[in-house]
Formats: sequence, C-alpha cells, structure tokens
Amino acid sequence: MRFQKGLATLLVIAATLVGTVAITSPASAAAVEQCRGNSKGFSNGTATAQRNITITLCVQRVDVDTVRAYAEMTNGPKAGSVNIFYHFIINVRLERYDSDFETASCTATYNANGSTYGYMLTCATPFLQTAATGGWTADGNVSYDIIGDGKGDLTWSLTGSPAIS
Repeated sequence: MRFQKGLATLLVIAATLVGTVAITSPASAAAVEQCRGNSKGFSNGTATAQRNITITLCVQRVDVDTVRAYAEMTNGPKAGSVNIFYHFIINVRLERYDSDFETASCTATYNANGSTYGYMLTCATPFLQTAATGGWTADGNVSYDIIGDGKGDLTWSLTGSPAIS
C-alpha cells in the first residue's frame, strides 16, 4: 500500500513536470532566421585597387517576442594597396510589411579599404520586443564614395531578406 502511494505521488509529480515543460517550451523556441546575400565589385577611379564586397542581410526571431535585423560584411581579396573609398556606410532596417521598426547605420570605411579579407563586421538593429508575427524582413543599403571616380556619393540598394513569421 505504501508503495502504491509513493508511485502515485511520483506519477503526479511527473505529470506536473511534463505539463510545465509543455507550457514553457514555446518561450524558449529555437531562433528563426532568414538571410540573403548581395555582392558587388568596386574599383577606384584609376583602377589601381579593386575589391568584391558581400553584404548579407538577415532577419532573426530570437525568441517568441524578440526580433532584429542585421547585416554582415565580407570582403574578397583586395587587388592593389591604395584606398578605394572615401566612405562606406552600411544602413540596415528591421521592417514588417515594408514599414520600418528599427534601424542601424555602421561606418565600415576602414574595413572596406583594409588589406584583410573574409568576415569583417556585423551591423545590427536594436532588438525589438514584439509578439507580432508575419512579414518581418531585413532591408538596407550602402552609402559609398569611391576615390577618384568623380561621381560623389552613391547608393547600393540591397535586396532584402526573405520574411519570417
């Protein structure tokens, strides 16, 4: 009889724990992320320096009520040793159905002109606390000015990420 009471108590505790896990597990759901890469080749006005740069735009749901957008910059090898850019600024936006919710701008001139290649930097919007689902995307552009090309400030419009819910 004592064994049956102990077993019944254990079953009640186990059922309670299973119920608790089922209730709390959605709050700790795995992150969801969608990304899209954008690549472009650049050279200065005298063609003495060249570089390919990739900007990958990503939208990320960190948990059930937190989203953000970010851009990752990756450089290809640089041909030549002189600088290519007066400035290179990455602008990223967290959007929902094409309405801006958060933005970030990061100056990446040093990275774009540098001699190293590979992953360079991440530019991220602040985290947004929201339970709204559907239509979240990352979008952005790069503002840049190439040394010696005589064109002044130019904008590279980036293709945004696919949407997450």
